[in-house]
Amino acid sequence: MISTRARTGLTPQEYLAWEVQQPLRYEYFDGDVFAMAGGTLPHADIALNIASREHVIL
Repeated sequence: MISTRARTGLTPQEYLAWEVQQPLRYEYFDGDVFAMAGGTLPHADIALNIASREHVIL
């Protein structure tokens, strides 16, 4: 998955004020903001099932 760079150089406070106004979810890392992909309930169920297994064979 590739994230898209949205804006750069924000302080944490600026990011928090900006993010609440956005329709999409974003991730903040070291002043940079990246769009996050949306998840689905089936995807979350699968991820939880895999993560909760005692032994995962890859």
